[in-house]
Amino acid sequence: MAVDVDYIRRIAGADPEESAELLEGIRDAAVEWYEKAGVPSTTEGPLYRFWVANLAAWMYDNRGNADALAAIPSYIVTSVHQLRPRKKRGDAG
Repeated sequence: MAVDVDYIRRIAGADPEESAELLEGIRDAAVEWYEKAGVPSTTEGPLYRFWVANLAAWMYDNRGNADALAAIPSYIVTSVHQLRPRKKRGDAG
């Protein structure tokens, strides 16, 4: 996995004693969110790592608030355009 839990812990400002299992679940949810938005989980690089960690930190801050998940911040939604693979000319779709 390209995004490690310690990186998310630092971005989220989570307590060092915070459950790694909780943070792993949040990381996996963030990766899945990007996958559903068209960003493959095989994406590599610092930009992908940064955005997945930021979404995971946002999810961490809003855990337990189901209404918040309907309002993911626009700066995170916009990041999909940076990360989604570009189609080559002539590709269908």
